[in-house]
Parts: sequence; structure tokens; C-alpha cells
Amino acid sequence: MNKADRRQAHEDLLQRYVTPLRRLAWSYEIDPAAREDLFQEIAMALWTALPRFRGESSERTWVYRVAHNTAISFAAQRRRRGQREQPVEPVHEPAVPAPQEGHAIDEQRRMHLWAAVQALPVTDRQVIVLHFEGLSAQEIEAITGLTAGAVATRLTRIRQKLAARVRGAEAAREERGA
Repeated sequence: MNKADRRQAHEDLLQRYVTPLRRLAWSYEIDPAAREDLFQEIAMALWTALPRFRGESSERTWVYRVAHNTAISFAAQRRRRGQREQPVEPVHEPAVPAPQEGHAIDEQRRMHLWAAVQALPVTDRQVIVLHFEGLSAQEIEAITGLTAGAVATRLTRIRQKLAARVRGAEAAREERGA
């Protein structure tokens, strides 16, 4: 692949996956500046890895695998530098789109859902965000290294946690409004 073709292929990849990759970066990094740095690292990793894409998996699975590996390395580097993830108040991220089209939830509920997702441990955030992107348990297995059975079990538990947190947030909102 010549340089012009590679550049065009990279631009096309980023254009197709910019929103999902930003959500994936969000699932690994709470801090907005670190999240943007991670997104840039993912873009560079895709550029570097592009000539080695052999088509043995779907393009989508490959993109997420590169992004996942990059995010793990990025997080490890931050930990080594002493920049551990700090617990923060859930942030309402208007830039984070609603989960998978077809999931009809109102704006307030979406805000509660994303705040609840952000409060999850990083591994659970990764799995649920990949699920929200429409990936199957087998695809999530290929990306994260968790077995498909472990992904399915984890998704069930995560959904239960999220449902409880969203219900709690809605109940608190109703209580304040009453």
C-alpha cells in the first residue's frame, strides 16, 4: 500500500469509527484531557497497524482490538507515571451519543444511564460500551480477551447494576421534584 492509499484508508477508517472510538476512549478514561490523548494514541496506532491488517477478522473487530490494546497500554503508562484514575462525580457527557440506535430512552434517562456507566469499574465500562456499539459476545471476546461466556455473564451483571442505578437516580429526581 503506497503512502497516499494508506493515508486515504486511515482517513476513511477514522471517519467511519470516530464516534465509536471516542466512546471507547471514554470507557477507559474519565479525565477529558486524558481521553483526548487516548483518542489521538488510538488514531496513531491505527495508522501504524493499518499495513498489517490481513482481513482475518472483520474490520470493526480489528479496529476495536487495536483501540483496546492501545487503551490498555495508555492506562498502564499513566499508572506508571502515578496518574491513577481518581474517583469523580459522574459527568454528564453531552458529546457521548445515546447507545445503539433503536434504543428509545428519553434524554434524562440517557444522562442517568451514562452517569451510571461512568461509575462502573473500567473493565465493566469497556464491556458495556462495546455491547452498546452492537458487538456480539464473540466479538467482545476477540477484542478484550475475556471469553464469550464471561462477557455474557458480565453483561447480565452490568445490566442489573445499571438498571438499579438508573432507577435510584430517577427515584431521587422524583423525590426532589415532589
